[in-house]
Amino acid sequence: MAGRADSTKVPGWIRSLMLLVVFTACGPPLSEPSSLNLSGRWTSTDHIGPIVNLEMVLSQNADGTITGTWVADVPPPHPACPPELSPRSNGTVNGNNTVIGITLAILGTGDFQGQAIDGGTLHGSILSCSNLYPVTWTLAGPVPAG
Repeated sequence: MAGRADSTKVPGWIRSLMLLVVFTACGPPLSEPSSLNLSGRWTSTDHIGPIVNLEMVLSQNADGTITGTWVADVPPPHPACPPELSPRSNGTVNGNNTVIGITLAILGTGDFQGQAIDGGTLHGSILSCSNLYPVTWTLAGPVPAG
C-alpha cells in the first residue's frame, strides 16, 4: 500500500527527546565533582611554548575545586610571551575537576582543559599566548608534606 504510514517509525524529534531523557537520567549532573581526586604532584615533559619541565602540586576539595602551585623551567628566560618568566618560574593554579572534565588556570602559563585518563594520567591542552599545546600530565606522587 503506497499511502499507508509505517507505524513502526518514530519521528526524529521523539527519538531526540528520548535520548535526552536517557542521558539526563543515567548519570550525575555534568557540573558535579568528579569521583577522582587529583590531589598530588603532577609533572609534564611537554613544551608549552618556552615552558618546559612543568610541575604542579594540586589539592582538590570535596566540591571539586582545585588550588595549587606550579614551577617550570623557561629557557631562555624572559620570553615575549608569556612575559616576565624567569629561568625557574612559578605561580598559582586554580580550577575545577568535574564529571565533564578538568579546567585549570595555571596563572602565568595558560589555561588547561582536559580529562583524567586514569588515576595517574591527565590529557588535554593548554591555551597559552593564543596557541594550543597538547599536554599529558603524570602523577609523580602525593602532595609534599610541609
